[in-house]
Amino acid sequence: MNHKNVFRGEKAIFEYLTPGATGPTPVIELPARLNPYLKNGVHIYVKLVQSVPLANIKSLPAWYMLNAIPKKELRRIKHLVEYSSGNTVMSLAVLSRHFGIPNMHAIITPDVPKNKQNLLRLLGTNLIISHGPPSPDVHGKIGGIWNAKQMGGKRGWKNLNQYINPGNPKASSEIIGKELWQQFGNKINILCASIGTGGTVVGSGSYLKKKIPDLFVIATSIKRGSEIPGPRGEDAVKKLGLPWEKVADLELPIRDIPAFAMSLRLIREGIFVGPSTGMQLAGILQTLKKMKADKKLKKNTNVVFVACDTMFPYIEDYFAVLPDKLKK
Repeated sequence: MNHKNVFRGEKAIFEYLTPGATGPTPVIELPARLNPYLKNGVHIYVKLVQSVPLANIKSLPAWYMLNAIPKKELRRIKHLVEYSSGNTVMSLAVLSRHFGIPNMHAIITPDVPKNKQNLLRLLGTNLIISHGPPSPDVHGKIGGIWNAKQMGGKRGWKNLNQYINPGNPKASSEIIGKELWQQFGNKINILCASIGTGGTVVGSGSYLKKKIPDLFVIATSIKRGSEIPGPRGEDAVKKLGLPWEKVADLELPIRDIPAFAMSLRLIREGIFVGPSTGMQLAGILQTLKKMKADKKLKKNTNVVFVACDTMFPYIEDYFAVLPDKLKK
């Protein structure tokens, strides 16, 4: 860690973008107006992983996956391709240049909004349209994940495949899990993360469970019939490549309205997070409500959830999902 947060020299930007270089991301306790169980002795904290340089949690595995490529192979790669329309490919578009890869290609589906496509283009990404399912089976032979694998096998091309790449959970383990242990020790009782690839659940969850065996891990997915950008639906999470089910104690499908509404409440308090973070808080409050009803809620319980990104890429979604709340 650079203790003065001053980065100099030709490699200064690369060093700044390296996970952990700016120190551990902050952890903020929520006040009583956001935590109705504070009076019951329950403390809820959000770890602001979106405060990393690229403003999203996926920049951590993106760096780890790139850094794991052997230097000899890295010199031969001219094109990187990934099935992603969000934070992973945005992070790879920036970071790949620092690893000497000049071209980034994102395989996306036709339903990706124009503003999101433009953001990817802004970062220098070439867009390739796949007409397969938006949440394809990781091991299937149809859709964008398969297309990326096929393209990545060509000479001079590489597909990192975030869905099965060990660098994905490793990043979460070595950065998020390790930082939380340094910040809390064994004082975490409940950890919550949303399921996109499963990397955060597997990485940080397994790291902390080794040190805190009775840690309760909640993994939030999208409730059937809802749409939340980033995470996977309750059916799609069963098709992922990383073994998140072995780490999570509870999978909780969350609807879009509470996910957006909870993130909106956090935003208006000054915690700039997107709906995939709001869905975690919604899941936590739902779980605590049940625990209280079952008389299982204990005093001095510490709950931590993981902020994934900011609300800025999803402004139009907020107005679509929460029109009544955003009239004034």
